[in-house]
Amino acid sequence: MPKVSVILSSYNHAPYVAKAIESVLNQTFTDFELLIFDDGSNDNTREIIKSFSDPRIKLFLHEENRGPNICFKECFFASCGKYVAIHHSDDVWALDKLEKQVEFLDSHEEYAACFSYADFIDEDGNFYESEGSDIFKKENRSSAEWLNYFFYKSNCICHPSILIHRDAYEKYHLKGTQGLWQLPDYFMWIRLCFGSNFYVMPEIFVHFRMRKKNRANVSAPTFNSRVRVETEMFFV
Repeated sequence: MPKVSVILSSYNHAPYVAKAIESVLNQTFTDFELLIFDDGSNDNTREIIKSFSDPRIKLFLHEENRGPNICFKECFFASCGKYVAIHHSDDVWALDKLEKQVEFLDSHEEYAACFSYADFIDEDGNFYESEGSDIFKKENRSSAEWLNYFFYKSNCICHPSILIHRDAYEKYHLKGTQGLWQLPDYFMWIRLCFGSNFYVMPEIFVHFRMRKKNRANVSAPTFNSRVRVETEMFFV
C-alpha cells in the first residue's frame, strides 16, 4: 500500500495539466499513488491525462461536470495512503514537497496536517509578485490564533500545499463542506483548528497559478465569486 495518496483535480486545464502531473511523478519521494479525476472537461485535457503511463496513476474520468466535492469523495474512498495530498491541475509542485512533508509528519505526531508556503505563476509559468502575493507566507500560530486570523482577516492557507493524515478527514469532519463552492477549504481549516493542530512549513512547495488575463481561477475577484464569498462567509 502506498504511503501517500495524491488526489489531483482537473477541469479544462489542457495548457497546464501535463506540468501538474509531471511535478508529482518526478517527486523525490516515490511511495505514492496518484488519483486523477477529470470532471467533464470539454477541451483536450482528458487526452493529455491519458497520455501518461505510470502504474501509480488511477484515473476517474467523468462525462459530466459534477463539481469538485463529489469527485474528491469518490477518489478519497478509492485511495489507501496513510497521508493524503491535494493537487490542482494548473499548479506545479516543488519536486521535494512530499519527501519533506512526509518526513515532518512522521516525526511530529502532534500535528494532523502540514502545509507550506506558495508563490504565484502566471499563464505562461512566469513567477510574479504583486500586492497580496505573500498571502500564503504566514508564520505559525496556535489553533486559537489561527481561528482569530481566519475570522477577522482571511484564509491564508494554500490548499494544494496540504499533506494530511487520512483519518483526519473522518475525525474532524473535513469532507462535509455543505455544498460550499468558494470557501470549502476555509471551512475545513476552521474545523481542523477546533480538533487538532497543523503546521505551515516555511518553504515554497507550491507554484500557484493565477491567471491574470481572463481571471479564470475560481478564487478570482469576479462579481459572481464575490457574491458567493459573501453568502458562504455568512454561513461559515
